[in-house]
Amino acid sequence: MPRRTTAYGRVADAIREQIADGTLQPGDRIGSLSGLQEEFGVSDTVILEARKVLVAEGLLQPRPGDGTYVRERPVPQRLVRNESYEPGEPPFRLEQGESGLFPDVMEESARVGVPAGVARHLGIQSTRKVTRTRRVFRHEGSAVQLVTVYAANATDAKSPASSSEEEVSARPALDAEARALGGVAGHLVTTATLTEHGPSRPLRVVETVVLTERYTLVYRPSGPPTRSC
Repeated sequence: MPRRTTAYGRVADAIREQIADGTLQPGDRIGSLSGLQEEFGVSDTVILEARKVLVAEGLLQPRPGDGTYVRERPVPQRLVRNESYEPGEPPFRLEQGESGLFPDVMEESARVGVPAGVARHLGIQSTRKVTRTRRVFRHEGSAVQLVTVYAANATDAKSPASSSEEEVSARPALDAEARALGGVAGHLVTTATLTEHGPSRPLRVVETVVLTERYTLVYRPSGPPTRSC
């Protein structure tokens, strides 16, 4: 059975399409609440819900006392995977030379219940507690990447890894992530989840989160390119 689209979903889809096809340009003011009600033939509640969805997606930006505008979308900067990073360093660096340094680091460590996904990667019970360390790496005062390290114990957090595997995905930002990165809950984030293994078991999970509209994660081959005959 096809999924039913809500009234506010249809309004959000229509405005989203106007932004995508250029009918609404960055910096344009969308219609007033009463104007949008008349245009779409729906209640003010429906318009407000649709607007809330588009603000969360980063497409619209409310300006108190001045209406709602199509948000300027920045050109994403490239973050290159740092294959030789040490604990406490950023897993990704800005592509532009020395600007890849992140001197402003905020850190907090705590023993917390293990998230289900992390428990799966570490191969432990979901009832366990793990050591969680969070760091926000900044450049020129702006948050670039939120890095969270999960380890079963303090020793695992610092032990050298013999192998690793990484998963990259995209999803809406959680509230705490958005606040740490200077975004809004619901904005799309790119997440790189690195599981580092010791000789006999997983040691830790390193999760890097960046705002998708601001940064693109780049992976480069570690060795010379192969040549085909």
